[in-house]
Amino acid sequence: MLLFIVLLAVVVVFAFMVNESSRVQASPAVQQAFWRVNSHNSTTANVSEEVEAQVIVRAKEDYSGSIVLKVRKDVSFWSDSDYATKTFPIDLKSGQTTELELTFTPDEASTGRLRGYFMEVDFLVTHTNWAMANSYPPRLTVVEQSQTPSQNA
Repeated sequence: MLLFIVLLAVVVVFAFMVNESSRVQASPAVQQAFWRVNSHNSTTANVSEEVEAQVIVRAKEDYSGSIVLKVRKDVSFWSDSDYATKTFPIDLKSGQTTELELTFTPDEASTGRLRGYFMEVDFLVTHTNWAMANSYPPRLTVVEQSQTPSQNA
């Protein structure tokens, strides 16, 4: 009889552990994603001009873990590639928001095979991600720096 009770207790504990570990945690929602160039929202930047990628996320429920913000190169007919990444340790309560910011400098213009740049957010705890819509805008177009009159003198 004692063996039966011990086995029953083990089964109950195991079932409880499986149920708790299989609970799916909701990923935070991306509320806004935008580019800042010279302190202004923009979807166009010059080569070698500092750009801020900014994302605002809101927790649907408590979220504690890392979030990775990536700026990726959008390459036509080829695999996109990470250009800049930053990992943020996050501890949000349900309903809270936080802003993620990654500053980078584009190294090539949106010509030929390079269409431009876009943001991707990886929620490491939930193994999910979000990517910016596949259109221009909201993706970033990069142009060659225009010459100013002083450069032509």
